[in-house]
Amino acid sequence: MQRVAEGGARSRASFPRAEVIESCSPDMLLPPFLCLSLVDTAWQLSLSIGRPSSADAAALLGPPLAMFTPGGGRPQPPAWLGREWAGSGSRLSFPLTIEFFDEPLRQPMSDEPLRRTQARRLFTRSERLGTKASGVAWGMLQLSSIEALVVWCIDLPDGVCSSAEGAPTTSDAGLPAGTRLYCSTQAWRSAELQRLMPLAERLRRERAGESDRGKRSAIDSRLAKLERALPKPGQATLEAPALGAVTLSAAGQLSVQRAVSGKIFNPFENAGRLPFGSIPEFGVVGSFLLAAPGDQAAQLTSVDQEAGDVEVVVG
Repeated sequence: MQRVAEGGARSRASFPRAEVIESCSPDMLLPPFLCLSLVDTAWQLSLSIGRPSSADAAALLGPPLAMFTPGGGRPQPPAWLGREWAGSGSRLSFPLTIEFFDEPLRQPMSDEPLRRTQARRLFTRSERLGTKASGVAWGMLQLSSIEALVVWCIDLPDGVCSSAEGAPTTSDAGLPAGTRLYCSTQAWRSAELQRLMPLAERLRRERAGESDRGKRSAIDSRLAKLERALPKPGQATLEAPALGAVTLSAAGQLSVQRAVSGKIFNPFENAGRLPFGSIPEFGVVGSFLLAAPGDQAAQLTSVDQEAGDVEVVVG
């Protein structure tokens, strides 16, 4: 299956097209132990809200939720918040604790992409956040035989203010009331990573020592295919404490979405029939670092800020 292209610069065609993702298995078809690996753990999140920048480099190594828009797309800030949103380069940061539950929701989700999964209950807790945060749901979407995308959403009924008390600051990176925040990060089968990563390293050594142009090209082809399924070089990961079956990317993307209505043909909802339907539009509003209890990987200080960026810690 076509996955995210290698390299830092990405064209619009670099990301998976949503019509391909449509054929992927929802988490109800994933082995149950993969989902169970995430439950019974109080995960620590460090959220950093602001216009995508070098501060989000690690998170942007993963696929954006924009791939669930027809034709795919690149991770861009939400146009509907205006050009002024977070234009100063400032960021808002705050901690959040989440817990994934195995209990399915009573009603299926209609939101993209959680409507494609067996959505489960999500709990959030933040004693230091100055605004309300309510967990909505989470799910896993299979991207390949060894990789999945973990997605969860959080409602912010009062939005995110510029400080814990709602007092104005120099930050212009706040989110409006009624925002639903979507968090996404990659997950891999740990056993498959342990099997494939040594193979990738062996192929790199073979390529370095191969002088025959044809053989080197064949090795390059095998290695490129293998590397598309593995964490990118320098991408921090952590093991899920339960069962030891899942390896997670320690950095993920924060996104918001809106439905674009009108005379736009949605191939997912209107295949071969009318009427025309609305399609989701996603915008990236920052990144997060993920850690299990006792893990220091999600400290805000570990996120490199661009020169001139201003970070406001909420709480």
